[in-house]
Amino acid sequence: MTKDYILRGTVHNNNFRVFAVNSTNCVQTARDLHDLSPIATLLLGRMISAAAMLSWDLKDEESEITMRIDCEGDIQGAIVICTQNGFLRGYTKNPRLFYATREDNFKVGKAVGKGTLTISKDKKGTRSYFSTIELISGEIAEDLAYYYQQSEQIPTAVNLGILIDKEAKVRSAGGFIIQQLPYADKKIADVIKENIAQTPNLSDLMDMGLSIPEILSRFVFKGLQWQINAEKEIAYRCNCSYELFSKALLLLGKEELQSLKEGIKPVCLYCNKEYNFSSEDIQSLIEQLQEQK
Repeated sequence: MTKDYILRGTVHNNNFRVFAVNSTNCVQTARDLHDLSPIATLLLGRMISAAAMLSWDLKDEESEITMRIDCEGDIQGAIVICTQNGFLRGYTKNPRLFYATREDNFKVGKAVGKGTLTISKDKKGTRSYFSTIELISGEIAEDLAYYYQQSEQIPTAVNLGILIDKEAKVRSAGGFIIQQLPYADKKIADVIKENIAQTPNLSDLMDMGLSIPEILSRFVFKGLQWQINAEKEIAYRCNCSYELFSKALLLLGKEELQSLKEGIKPVCLYCNKEYNFSSEDIQSLIEQLQEQK
């Protein structure tokens, strides 16, 4: 099995920077863990690809980027987090949304409806930066390009593709982000724009066996010079643990914990793993709170 990865590169004498990702395995893992419907797979999959590429700008090893959709549509919203070292996790609020009309199960924008896109960068649990925009389509790629234009004033092209077969297997998932730097040659920008317009569906090309670099070379940057400057693997990996859930339960306080004296089995939103806290475990947490006073 080919491993997922993200790459970073430059185009035409550093006039543009490019990020690209093959996220097929990550999206398949998310689909399996959450038993996602087709429309939920498309939404979360696009967000996984986008968050993976956005994570490249993180500088600290203990930092992470969060991409969040809050919306009025039937899908209700979704969230994806990617750490600086390329570990992704996420979930949708309505993971099994299914429409009676087949075509509607592939219209992400319709399922999302009106809403907002928020991107935040966090370090050691402390939010260091965040920005929110109104969604313009709910199709994610267009919204992310608009986010860059509004929040950072950077002309940006975003392409996010996913292909799912009849058995709900993710055949391919990936994407690219191209950003025009301030001193870029506008003629080259026009060439890239035209190339993108003539590029076949990204996920179809991936399904045909073309790698992301091959797609960029043969189609997106056709006739242009570009290079890969760095590449690293990514993977869907949740960071949940018994210790983290214990800390979260402690935040509830003594009275709330006492109401859970029969025990509790919380489930991680990101990987669906269940943690069993017995009545004895709850009592132990209460005693910890008492010792802290």
